[in-house]
Amino acid sequence: MSTYILQHVPFETPGIIEAIESYTLIKMYEDAQLPSIEEVSMLIILGGPMSVNDSIPWLESEKIFIKEIIDANKPILGICLGAQLIAEILGAEVYKNPKGKEVGFYPVQKVTNEFDFLPSALKVLHWHGDTFELPKESKRLYSTDACSNQAFIYNSNVIGLQFHLEMTRNTLVQLVEEDKNYIEGSIYEQTAETILNTSISSENKKVLAEILAYLKSN
Repeated sequence: MSTYILQHVPFETPGIIEAIESYTLIKMYEDAQLPSIEEVSMLIILGGPMSVNDSIPWLESEKIFIKEIIDANKPILGICLGAQLIAEILGAEVYKNPKGKEVGFYPVQKVTNEFDFLPSALKVLHWHGDTFELPKESKRLYSTDACSNQAFIYNSNVIGLQFHLEMTRNTLVQLVEEDKNYIEGSIYEQTAETILNTSISSENKKVLAEILAYLKSN
């Protein structure tokens, strides 16, 4: 069995996950074939500019696959779009955030006393305009003023993060270059230059590694 990563666009890549976890990458946008459920030991779902509400054939196939992984009780980490897909599959509504887009670096605040491996605050990259209701039987982990559900855990082995812990300097540059127009209109009013000049906290890699280790242990 292997860890599989689902990638939705060329410019949103595994980033620092490469230094943490060995994996098999599946490029959904190339209509890649999904593995059998038995082949998967853990699933990581990356971000992307599309919405869970978009009518994309491979996205519909991906939703079925994610549900089967959840039903098989295997560990899953969803990042940005990945978190939104998990939320929808668990029955939560996904919709445009009425408070606006979060794009840029901004702290998230922990809202639970559980999970000691998670710090009380993290300065992370946001790149999303959608949000979602908290799925039933899940626990909220992090919030911002503009987005209550920044992270959640379901059944101890499924975690969704609206924000990006996986960013490296190189992947950040690529994201800004490829999706620069999306920055305009963010509630954080950060420019592309401001974002690129912001240092990525080394703590993010440590926390991401601990999240993956926790998921695999449950």
